[in-house]
Amino acid sequence: MKSIIKNHQDLYCSNLPKLTLILVCFFWWNLANAADEFTYDFELEGLDQQHSVIDDLFTQTSILIKRKSETLISVSNLRSNLEADTETLREILRSEGYYNSEITNTFLRQENHFQIKLIVRPNSLYKYGAIRITYIEPEPHAELKTALLNDIGISSGDAARADPVIAAEATILNTLPRYGYPFAGQLKRDLVVDHQTEELNVHFEISTGNRRKMGNLTFQGHESVDTEFISQLATWPADSYFEQKYIDELRNRIIKSNLFSGVVIDITEQESDYASITVNLIEAKHRTIGTSAGYSTAEGIGGEVSWQHRNFMGDGKRLKITARASEIEQSFAGLMEIPHFKRLDQTLSLEGVFRRQNTDAFFAHVLETRAGIDRVITDELALLANIDLEYSDVEDAIQDQDFFLVSFPLGFRWDSSDNLLDPGSGYRASLIAAPSYAISDEKFKFLKTEFRASAYYPLTATENIVFALRTRLGSIFGVENETLPATSRFFSGGGGSIRGYGFQRVGPLAIDNNPLGGRSVNEFATELRWKFENNLGFVLFSEAGNVYESTTPKFNDFRYAAGIGARYSTGFGPVRLDVAFPLNKRTGDSSFQLYISLGQAF
Repeated sequence: MKSIIKNHQDLYCSNLPKLTLILVCFFWWNLANAADEFTYDFELEGLDQQHSVIDDLFTQTSILIKRKSETLISVSNLRSNLEADTETLREILRSEGYYNSEITNTFLRQENHFQIKLIVRPNSLYKYGAIRITYIEPEPHAELKTALLNDIGISSGDAARADPVIAAEATILNTLPRYGYPFAGQLKRDLVVDHQTEELNVHFEISTGNRRKMGNLTFQGHESVDTEFISQLATWPADSYFEQKYIDELRNRIIKSNLFSGVVIDITEQESDYASITVNLIEAKHRTIGTSAGYSTAEGIGGEVSWQHRNFMGDGKRLKITARASEIEQSFAGLMEIPHFKRLDQTLSLEGVFRRQNTDAFFAHVLETRAGIDRVITDELALLANIDLEYSDVEDAIQDQDFFLVSFPLGFRWDSSDNLLDPGSGYRASLIAAPSYAISDEKFKFLKTEFRASAYYPLTATENIVFALRTRLGSIFGVENETLPATSRFFSGGGGSIRGYGFQRVGPLAIDNNPLGGRSVNEFATELRWKFENNLGFVLFSEAGNVYESTTPKFNDFRYAAGIGARYSTGFGPVRLDVAFPLNKRTGDSSFQLYISLGQAF
């Protein structure tokens, strides 16, 4: 053992001079490198305000700008970065239409610090010269030629930038299927710079292929949905030429049916100049159970349970059964919707509802049945017409009576908002006019109209701050307030109208301080909504309005309220918590109201 230790000691001692030399070399190598470290300043000269786009693009891509904070120990590396930046700047100038620019540089050294400058002379901005599109056989029809020249987005005399040319290529490829050419061949681009005329001549050469007609339509992957139901969603005329819009419309209607979780449409060549269309489908689950709950100090705890079948009887009919319960109302409803009834984008709905209401305003048992047509005119506009039959046993401060009403609501709705539960932009509006007839012991008739609208204005590009407005106007003509059943009068106050006041407590009050309702109503609301990155949000809101016994709103004697709220975004909508305060409360009004529910207030 001693012999082994001694041998190791001898080995260590013999190598000690070598180890010392290595350490000394390493130390001096670091000192030398530290001494060679240098810094630099960089400047781009020659671009003025009209060249701000070029300046911004170069700032984003420049190596010298990006790596200025990094330690550099090689002058050659610094020079290569300058050369790379010079070439990058030249490419940017060409892409913006400056094909004859001049770039020089200065590279000055003072000890370990460098002054680097790129000097630019953009010179003339070139324009587009001749814009030509030629076609490889077969020659397409004249309508396509005209459309391509009109749609490509570049014209002689415009600044010869690169982006419009690239966009023009995409436009050509997207335009061909719109005019019956789904199988376009090669697209070539030829750009010629003429320095004498300072023009960029653009030439596209296209192989369009043969014009095709809409061919065989087949569906694959569906199991429980009838083929006949899906087939009716195809709208193109028989023997029509291929148009991409037909395919897009078919895809959109299939998606909107909510029957499928996947839709892929393949277009393949077919004999005799036809295009075969194969729709590959993945069915979604058609049965769902839903629940929701909410709370407010005025209405107490409330909840809902629903069951829905979106493919009832296999042909896309939608059946929904809903039970709701709260401290002031309980209801049970069944709804059947038949989409594309008699024509596309027209829905027939059949509904039955039984509800029991026990509010400060009235106590009622109501049985209601409804049949309605909802016709979609555009993506934003729809018309509706209903027939309502309602039997009610109503007891309020004025009367205790049974009513049987027949109503014919007619109207429209407009919705250009971008989200159902959490809109960030767009508009919503609806107008419903309902002639109604009482055919019970006391016969009378009246016309009830109601207009609702809301608007959403994003104040930032990311829509994290949104200004929202809402209004509601209503009027009833033809009968006195005392004759109307309480269930048909207007009420206001609570989470769905003027927050801060008790449920239905805005408007005229009876001797016992309970709400009477009225024949007209107006409401106005504003919200300022902030959304944060951690799914949280904050809201400031103010609301005003009133209910009147007159047939038209008076726009005076408003009840005012204001409040604050918090939002937590989920995958299906924000959870809402609002605290609202009445600003000119009356005797019997609470000092504040608390609301918890799903979705924005409007």
